[in-house]
Amino acid sequence: MTEFNPVELISKVERMRGKVLASHCACKIAFARDLHGKLLEKLDAMVAALHSEIDTECELAAHKGTPDGEAWYELYYICTSFERRWIESGPISLLDSILEFVIAEGEGEGCLAGLDYTEVPARELEGLSEIMDEIARGTGVRFIAARV
Repeated sequence: MTEFNPVELISKVERMRGKVLASHCACKIAFARDLHGKLLEKLDAMVAALHSEIDTECELAAHKGTPDGEAWYELYYICTSFERRWIESGPISLLDSILEFVIAEGEGEGCLAGLDYTEVPARELEGLSEIMDEIARGTGVRFIAARV
């Protein structure tokens, strides 16, 4: 993200949440209704993370003007916690986890590894696929419904 603005993102996420809620109410299939509910939970978690970013920005901004404060402020905005968790880590699945933390044997170090997965066809999601695409375009956060 080039211009990270958590206040603006909160309003975008809230608008998307309203669309998910309206679509959730129109679902006929329990599977799709459950996925809508999971996306609502993820959007709520995104809003909480964005509020945390606002708190962090305020704390860092209070120290601007000092040599260390300027450096920390600039370093933080290279890639914020929100961007690392919600955008840079790749798509976020509403079904199975598609990332696994792998530790190298004998090394004690690890990293996230992507698992092979299959996305649920859009026709089974009762409109959720279009909403997830809109969320990705508006926020940079990509949600999918994937099975490992």
